[in-house]
Amino acid sequence: MLFKSIASTLAAVASLATAVSAINPISIKNRNFVDSVTGDPFILKGVDYQPGGSSGFGNGTDPLSDADVCARDIYLLQQLSINTLRIYSIDPTLNHDECMTLLASAGIYLVLDVNTSEEGQSLNRYEPWTTYTESYLSHVFQVIEAFAGYNNTLAFFAGNEVINDNQSAAASPNYVKAVVRDMKNYISNNIKRTIPVGYSAADVLDFRVPLAAWFECGPEDEAVDFYGVNSYQWCGITTFTGSGYNILVEDYANYSLPLFLSEYGCNLSPPRTFQEVEAIFSDKFSVVFSGGLVYEYSQESNNYGLVNISDDGTASIISDYTALSARYASATTSGLATPTSLPTRPTTCASSYEYLTDANLTLPDTQAASLIAHGLDSSYNRGRFVDITVTTTNYTILDISGTEVTSPKVNEVNTINSSAAASDDSTTSATATATGTDTSATASATSTSSSSDPSSTGSSSSAGQISAKSHSGVLFSLALLIGGLFAL
Repeated sequence: MLFKSIASTLAAVASLATAVSAINPISIKNRNFVDSVTGDPFILKGVDYQPGGSSGFGNGTDPLSDADVCARDIYLLQQLSINTLRIYSIDPTLNHDECMTLLASAGIYLVLDVNTSEEGQSLNRYEPWTTYTESYLSHVFQVIEAFAGYNNTLAFFAGNEVINDNQSAAASPNYVKAVVRDMKNYISNNIKRTIPVGYSAADVLDFRVPLAAWFECGPEDEAVDFYGVNSYQWCGITTFTGSGYNILVEDYANYSLPLFLSEYGCNLSPPRTFQEVEAIFSDKFSVVFSGGLVYEYSQESNNYGLVNISDDGTASIISDYTALSARYASATTSGLATPTSLPTRPTTCASSYEYLTDANLTLPDTQAASLIAHGLDSSYNRGRFVDITVTTTNYTILDISGTEVTSPKVNEVNTINSSAAASDDSTTSATATATGTDTSATASATSTSSSSDPSSTGSSSSAGQISAKSHSGVLFSLALLIGGLFAL
């Protein structure tokens, strides 16, 4: 009888332990992204995603608003063995619950830009004071609110390639950093979990070191939490040294914050073979950079695509997809060397920085003090995990030979439990099944959400993710069960 009681108790403990296994939020520790529950390093292995570019956004649609489209693309993305997706433009008024739940179930995190190419939803890089307004910041905060309720929202970008020439370097640095400050303060005051905020930089050699240093320095609420680099320097068949990756690593060797390649994938020597993947997911790169994201998913006029999407929604795999799939399949994100040095983040900024000598480095006062202090009212959209209704797309998917893929169903590696709402209103609940899956826009030249094409000149929901309170409740239950063991 005693052994039966022990067995019963242990089974209950095991059941509860499984119930708290989740797609955990990603946090930052020193120079690393880490799983906030296990503490394991998180290396980004992913793809940049904005089907249709800026022309595919707007008019009541965005990349995460159609569950059938999401099922089509998440199936293809999952076949690439990715763990992270970057999206450049989103409409925070639309419902993204099913697509974000499907991404979570597929084990995919989201890095999200908060700007769009729509009027009033980005900074003018040459005259940012004309666009840094309360209305603009309200849009930014709406994006934060709409996605804060999903555990798989990994991070936000405050800007993409805003500073990319001498004129923008003179006009914009202090305004972009003001947006970083405002986002971090809004999250701190109104969101019940910390979501990292960063900047995605064009890898212009003059600005590479000084701009990164500028975004790194200063008070905690003004500095970025991480830094993304859009690098297209590895072209064709080359080497770590021949590509200049050795210099890239050296230039950021003493950076105190997490880094990753927010875009990569040079197309000057087609077809792309993605030889650099082997280097990116190697110890000599991972000691400084936490992975990277290939530009880009859909084939657009700039010829960087992995998949061609027809007007009728048919998705056809092209050669770049096949090449990347092979490279990513052999690229592990576990067991890689992580940064060993721990440079101290400078809490004061220098009076000037090379190549930023004409810039005003004094941050403007926020234009949204009341919104930051009190948050958006309850009428604004706040995302939550929901029950998944679509896992197999109705769209046609064609493989590299033009043959239709039969039953292209998303593999749900995480079971998302939308009904297990936590009593804390900050998150939505998710349980994960063990799987062995590797856990590991063409906007205007004056826009914060500038084209990622390298040739461009230019309160949360109550249902869903496991909160601290629900963890505490489970731990308390575990304690009672174990206590019962010893009482037998």
